[in-house]
Amino acid sequence: MFLNMLTFELRYFIRQPSFYVTTLIFFLAAFFASSSDNFLLGGSNVNVNSPFSILMLMSGLLQFAIFLVVNFVAGSAIRNDETNMSELVFSKPFKPLMYQLGRFLGAYCVVALIFAFVPLGIYLGSGFGLLVGWLDPELVGANKLHYYLTAYFYIAVPSLFVLAAIFNGVATYFRSMMAVYLTAVAFLIAYSTISVYFDDLAFRWIVGYADPFASGSLLDVTRYWTASDKNSQTLELTGVLLFNRVLWIALAIIIFFASGKLSSRIVIKREKKKLAASNFTKQKEAALIASSVNHKASASSFKQQLLLRCVFEFKHVVISAPFLILGLITLAVLIVPLFAPIGWYGTVNWPVTQNMVGIIQNAIGLLITIVIVYYSAELVWRERNSGMGDIVDSFPVHNSVFWVSKLLALVSVIGLLYVFSMILTIVVQLVKGQFNLELGQYLFRLGYFSFLPFVMLAIMAFFLQIVSANKYIGMGLFALYYLVSIVLSNYGFSHNMFHFAQSSPAPYSDINGYGHYLTGVAWYTLYWGGLSVVLAVIGLALWHRGPSQSLRNRLAQLQYNLGRKGQAITVLGLVVFVAAGAQIYYNTRVLNDFYTEDQLENLQVEYEQKFVQYENDPLPIITDVELNVEIYPQQRKMLATANVLITNTSDQAIKRFLVSKPDSSPQWGVKIAGGEIVEQLPDYNSAWFEFTQPLMPGEVRKGEISVERSHQGFADNITDTKLVANGTFIDNWRLFPRFGYNDSYQLTDKHERRKRGLPELQRANKLEDTQYYKQSMFGANGGFINFAATITTDESQFAIAPGYLKSETVTDGRRTFRYEMDSPIINFYAILSARLESKKITHNGVNVEVYYHQDHPWNVDRMIESVTDSIDYFSAEFGPYQHKQMRIIEFPGYQSFAQSFANTVPYSEQIGFITDNRDSSKIDVPYYVTAHEVAHQWWGHQVTGANVQGAAVLSESLSQYSAIMVLKKKYGEQKLRKFLKYELDKYLQGRSVEAYQEMPLYKVETQAHIYYQKGSVVMMAMHDLFGEERLNRILKEFVSDFKYQNNPYPTTLDLLSYLKRDATPAEQAFIDDQFMYITLYELTMKEAKVSDEVDSDGLYTVTLTVEAAKKRADGQGEETDQPLDEMIDIALFNDDPENLLAEDFVIYSQKHRLVTGTNTIELKVKEKPLFAGVDPFVKLIDKDSVDNLAKF
Repeated sequence: MFLNMLTFELRYFIRQPSFYVTTLIFFLAAFFASSSDNFLLGGSNVNVNSPFSILMLMSGLLQFAIFLVVNFVAGSAIRNDETNMSELVFSKPFKPLMYQLGRFLGAYCVVALIFAFVPLGIYLGSGFGLLVGWLDPELVGANKLHYYLTAYFYIAVPSLFVLAAIFNGVATYFRSMMAVYLTAVAFLIAYSTISVYFDDLAFRWIVGYADPFASGSLLDVTRYWTASDKNSQTLELTGVLLFNRVLWIALAIIIFFASGKLSSRIVIKREKKKLAASNFTKQKEAALIASSVNHKASASSFKQQLLLRCVFEFKHVVISAPFLILGLITLAVLIVPLFAPIGWYGTVNWPVTQNMVGIIQNAIGLLITIVIVYYSAELVWRERNSGMGDIVDSFPVHNSVFWVSKLLALVSVIGLLYVFSMILTIVVQLVKGQFNLELGQYLFRLGYFSFLPFVMLAIMAFFLQIVSANKYIGMGLFALYYLVSIVLSNYGFSHNMFHFAQSSPAPYSDINGYGHYLTGVAWYTLYWGGLSVVLAVIGLALWHRGPSQSLRNRLAQLQYNLGRKGQAITVLGLVVFVAAGAQIYYNTRVLNDFYTEDQLENLQVEYEQKFVQYENDPLPIITDVELNVEIYPQQRKMLATANVLITNTSDQAIKRFLVSKPDSSPQWGVKIAGGEIVEQLPDYNSAWFEFTQPLMPGEVRKGEISVERSHQGFADNITDTKLVANGTFIDNWRLFPRFGYNDSYQLTDKHERRKRGLPELQRANKLEDTQYYKQSMFGANGGFINFAATITTDESQFAIAPGYLKSETVTDGRRTFRYEMDSPIINFYAILSARLESKKITHNGVNVEVYYHQDHPWNVDRMIESVTDSIDYFSAEFGPYQHKQMRIIEFPGYQSFAQSFANTVPYSEQIGFITDNRDSSKIDVPYYVTAHEVAHQWWGHQVTGANVQGAAVLSESLSQYSAIMVLKKKYGEQKLRKFLKYELDKYLQGRSVEAYQEMPLYKVETQAHIYYQKGSVVMMAMHDLFGEERLNRILKEFVSDFKYQNNPYPTTLDLLSYLKRDATPAEQAFIDDQFMYITLYELTMKEAKVSDEVDSDGLYTVTLTVEAAKKRADGQGEETDQPLDEMIDIALFNDDPENLLAEDFVIYSQKHRLVTGTNTIELKVKEKPLFAGVDPFVKLIDKDSVDNLAKF
């Protein structure tokens, strides 16, 4: 029986068209994903046919294989029930176990066979892409069979078995495809939610073990793989991956045997009851329609019919098990993001309403789309599929009664899911202590931005069902719409006018509210609303009525069925659609620029080809700025004029230079004595400035730079979040024209550059190129300037710029501020204007001010404390603070960063002001970020690096070290350990997706994971090497010698010379390892033993076994062994070091000499330890810090 059923299922499915269709879909998905460089997995240095890419692509497609399993395995499990063959089949004398096992494995083998075409698609796709030129040859490696077999048999085969067992179990137990569909939806959404929100360092193990697809395990194993690893290293079935596979296969077997009666024949017990219920429903529906019939048509009878039908449809949909399950799914997908630690360093934010609404929108959007697809099909086709279609159609009830009632039933489901989500998030807010609920924001953002577009999608889904021959075709057409929408976006049709029910973005900020974005959304709502009306009316006219109503016949009667009223409404809808479309086109294409990705890339290529030859031309350098700014917040308009002094610091006369036009600036100008703009280059947002009399070396001239920053209409995407009604924040590089070749206009994708014949991009000037020592890290015009500013804004707002407030006046509803600096600052300054609360203190002669939104008061005192602690520490350790004030200003959360200007720090509402710091086990993010930004007043504003590789070390890495020291003084060694673990993790992840090549720290380019995260760990290694006092003394001397130095500006070579100046040979070697090479350690606490009893001295004997190795990597991650002979920390603990609340948890901590290989260490301690660690305080770049600890 087993073999008979196995072969029967194989033969049955292989004869089905669905087998060939799904095989083709999965083959083509893998084929096209691997034939183009638009779908790179693991970074731009990873081959499309590398072991890693094959693994990731297969793992990703496994999520879609859920629907394969549903169709074949679950379909096989309940086929007998659907064909009413169960009683006949189970009346035969056979063993049910063999029968069901054969049927199950037959269907499973079909699914596995279909998925086997995925590796074939990858293999052929990579070759085809290379053949036709879609792929850069550097992205195709050797095709080795074991790459594909490993991925298929380690990942795909077990995962498909698990899915097959789960859905076979659901189908067998419930005998309902609806239950299977809902389980599939719940499964997919729950998996996606957990994968996203449990990626924090502390919770990854959950995903690694709980992921049936093994994607979490794969990420855990490959998380730190470099490009070299990803291109060559095959997966080993060990560790977390082996545990995951064994766990889920065991669970799958249990589910299979627990889901049905496999040792006895299945008896159908519920069929009569189910049939009776079905007949009752049909009779009830017929009675309902009959009772509402009034042969004398009237408005009142229509209303009565509509009301009764609406109530019936509503009850049918809402008072049902599927809706209850949808509610549970909604609960599940919301609970995770509402409580997951998704902030910086494992922190959480206060549950402010703007974020709660965002969580709802992100969490249930996919669920509601699936609800629309499923319920539109069920509602439109329910009567026909149940055999009631002809009976219902025979009653004298207008089509609109059916159409409207069914649509309202679907809309009610959508609405109730949003209401349920809103109630749940409000409860979470109250539980977490957030009582400012802002119900209006919930209703408006969810109703206008989410619910209404989904209603339009529901109308489209109904229309597609009505014009389809059956519900599955209708569902397929809806899926095809999504697929076409994605494809169109990649082929130049990314404008929202081509994507149904979408609109221009409308980000929300507590500070700026909805800002200027509502206008665009309103026009798009009219645009798609007009088309939705057309679809609704035509769909109503094409409604199925009668036994032989083909689409062709219904189309022939369309004009008649529409009637005059229907035609008028259709015409009106089309007029609204066309008129709104014309308005959108005029605003987004005429008044504002819109470029497709290809158009932008073409312009970037043309710009570089035409102007890169002028990249090193000498430029006028600004030395003095007298700024005058008029801000009109409500009009989003700014008039800015900078009266400047410029000079020629080069040894060549300057005849002409290139100027880049700032964004959103219809009027702008550059006037310098003896010259003018001679040629506009509008295609490239640039112009040529030419001197009639060349600017000679050392010559100084006056100039005026003017800009009108303003806006017309609305754009199709998010534009200019810098100038807003409340919370303007713009720096001079974005406000004013930029002199010289603009490297930010260059194409950065290295594969696209190679295709277009461009040379490899140089991300930074070479460290050895001394000509750039004359420029600061901010660029040719980023030197020191004398600065003063006069800013006028609305009377209700407070304007801020670097400098000291000299006067403040109010005239005719306008408030004017005068700021002056008493010493030169870097030519990098910001203008801010907003309505904010403020808190001010004076600390040791320094005015500390924080300007914040009235609803975000939580961390203001913490920020002030961080400012004062930081100024005290940095002044004592590195040299005096150069200003008499420090101001922090909250700005709208359109971007999430803080930035340090001279005595002024704009600070996003999203990264510090709304952080919830009530959990003392978490890292204090506002305190740390504030300390980092204050540190920039020394590292960046006093000591400014040259415009070459490594410049970010002198600003960011040293600021990281400074902030960490303040954090350590405040919170101790334990929190520092957790912070450095996050830093190490981010660095190791960052190096795994390098776009070009990893650089050693002293030559770091635009690689934030190196100069931030690696910089933190390396500088703390220097702290460990030298000790705090000695290291700070070195840095203090460095500040003293290079403070405000220009021409030349300092480099990392200077820093290294100071670090090495008094260092021993061993210390110098260690410094070189950390800064000048990519050095990695592999340290493992293999075994930790402690004696049960104390010896005669009352001491416990501890024996530790440590495996140690040292590696050196190149830019692609290729490693070579290095001899290890270093003093490394060994520590013993009386509590888990991961427990941040533990105090005095260190029993023993000393350095021990470790060499390559196995090291045995014996210690004597008074207290019995619980944990032992090697480099437990994260002072070295260890590729796997998890195995540094061992429990006794």
